[in-house]
Amino acid sequence: MKLYHFSPIKNEKELIKVIKYVAIQNSKLSKKIVGKSLPIKSLTIFSHYSSEFEKLVKILLKLGNPHNEHNGPRIILHIPVKVLGNSITHLRIRKPDPYRMQVGCSDFVVENYQNFKKVNLGKNKNLRLIKRQEYEYIEFFHPDFDVLGYVVSDSIHF
Repeated sequence: MKLYHFSPIKNEKELIKVIKYVAIQNSKLSKKIVGKSLPIKSLTIFSHYSSEFEKLVKILLKLGNPHNEHNGPRIILHIPVKVLGNSITHLRIRKPDPYRMQVGCSDFVVENYQNFKKVNLGKNKNLRLIKRQEYEYIEFFHPDFDVLGYVVSDSIHF
């Protein structure tokens, strides 16, 4: 039985397929949880094996310019990936983490974080607030989905 849906991802073509999958699933996830598909600009693919991570980092660095790093390298894509009206401009490869069995995650774009938080948090059991020292974010999760989504309070990562 294969534990991870796509891993190991072996080449650029497979990576693009996974990027589109994560974007589509996150659009469905946000629609299920908050009633609408939220825009996506930034996406993270979760690697599940060290060798997969190393291979994906090499592919990643050919697709764009380094932007910043958090749990793995991140780039601004030379050519955005278009899917369901979204233009994915930022891509990260997450280091293997035994607690991250999902395919990946995305950051949803909202106009006003505080308003989104006020309207949605506490009204849905599939949203949870996570606080960090520098910022906070709202996590979207659902057992029917193998992706996670986030609305981040501070957009310094864009």
